[in-house]
Amino acid sequence: MKEKVIIIGAGVGGLATAIFLKKAGIESSVFEGASIERESGAGFVLTPNGLNVLETLGINNIADHSFPLESETTYTSNYKELSSMTFAGNDFFSKTFITISRHSLMKLLLEKAEEYNIPVHYNKKLVNFEQNSDSITALFSDDSKEKGEILVGADGIHSRTREIIYPQIKPIYAGYYGIHGLVSSSNVKQTIDTNASVYGDFDNYLGTFVSKCSPTSEADILWQFVGKEERKIPATELELADNQFIKDWLSEKISGWDNPFSELLNNTESITSRNIFELEELPHWYHGRVTFVGDALHATNPMLGIGASWALEDGMYLAKMLKEHGYRDAFYYFENDRKPIIEPVREAATKVLDKIFELRNMTNTIYDNRIDW
Repeated sequence: MKEKVIIIGAGVGGLATAIFLKKAGIESSVFEGASIERESGAGFVLTPNGLNVLETLGINNIADHSFPLESETTYTSNYKELSSMTFAGNDFFSKTFITISRHSLMKLLLEKAEEYNIPVHYNKKLVNFEQNSDSITALFSDDSKEKGEILVGADGIHSRTREIIYPQIKPIYAGYYGIHGLVSSSNVKQTIDTNASVYGDFDNYLGTFVSKCSPTSEADILWQFVGKEERKIPATELELADNQFIKDWLSEKISGWDNPFSELLNNTESITSRNIFELEELPHWYHGRVTFVGDALHATNPMLGIGASWALEDGMYLAKMLKEHGYRDAFYYFENDRKPIIEPVREAATKVLDKIFELRNMTNTIYDNRIDW
């Protein structure tokens, strides 16, 4: 296939897809509903498979913008050490895990897209699209249109693209909220290196992951807090709330904690908050001239740290299939080959946070009941 592809969404999956398509000799244009000045979020953990994809994209300077994650130590809320683990590569994945701010990863992808002369349009909110026998036309809220051969929905878990095709598939509230923050190490006393820390109040289903995410940028510490809430928190009290409101609310949540997280929270400059949603399995990964990548396709719990790597892989494999086949076969093989890899993990992850808290709490009980000899 050599025709034009319309990509909806300029996040990790959308940009990766566009770049891989260009490498495959296929032209595309990317359309993003938000403005270029939008809030770019906090950060990611990237797994070794995601790093391999970035290397394939030609992004070889990822180490200059990220930080290796070599180990992790888990503590109770009163700073008792529970466990530690080491992350390492293997014969298949030679790399380890990294943490990186979303801003840094997006900057690298946008620079590569610019290098390849891939047009990225902002303030282009998809309203609908029209398919016929030889093309598809995207219709945007500013009354503009874009015609192409196929359309790729890379517009996240609340995807408008998916809603048009599968209106019955709705994001499902997972029973948790997530709050992410970025802190400058120059503003705190503690030293954070390649060892990440997890602090948990496991009885109350509260926990936070802390790691360094950059060797150079000012906001170089990333924390990711997760809490259980049976009822979805109103957007005005979470997604739309200002930083100070969230800091005050979270400070009350952890008022009984005696560990270094409080210092990080008090000195946080940037906070991103959201209710956590998951997505049920789609009937098919494509419909006519439309397919999906990333969270628009198989969103799962973001606390697992695999979503960004999956989105990168989606873009790579879809582009490979479109290079080798017409779009009908390409879409078929994309689903046929990727789905058996993704779905078992995604299904197992549905209740993963409950299981993690339960297991951590069991470990905490063992620790508290330990006999000193």
